[in-house]
Amino acid sequence: MTGIRLLARTIIAVAMSSVAASPSISDDAAWTSLFQPHVDMKTFMEHVLGPAAAIIWKVNGVVIDEKGEHDLSPKSDDDWEQIASAAATLAEVTNALMIPQRARDGDWNPYVKKLADAASKAYRAAEAHDLKSVSEVSDQLDGICAACHRHYGIE
Repeated sequence: MTGIRLLARTIIAVAMSSVAASPSISDDAAWTSLFQPHVDMKTFMEHVLGPAAAIIWKVNGVVIDEKGEHDLSPKSDDDWEQIASAAATLAEVTNALMIPQRARDGDWNPYVKKLADAASKAYRAAEAHDLKSVSEVSDQLDGICAACHRHYGIE
């Protein structure tokens, strides 16, 4: 029994010293240094956020060419997987938008939260192959992005 007690005490001591050596969660400077943007906002929008949103927006799209009108809504499991992947990506990149160095002002994170909520809805709808819901969320995303761009004077 004493061997087990000694082992338990050793584990507790190691755990406590690890916690003591870790940066405090309340230390804002530690969190700020943990999360760093790697590209500027324009690059982030063009290469990360924009392409994911475009896949979701495409569900409402139509292409008209010499052969007629072509509905761009999903038709195969692969199409649905692309939408689900884009929606998951969009939902997750909203976390990167909330890196302190990216937040422009106090209105920033509420816009990002709306985007995250819509992207999560799009993901669930894509997983369920629910075209009506993905289409509705696509319209919501358009409104959320447009409102944010208007607020921050971005074309």
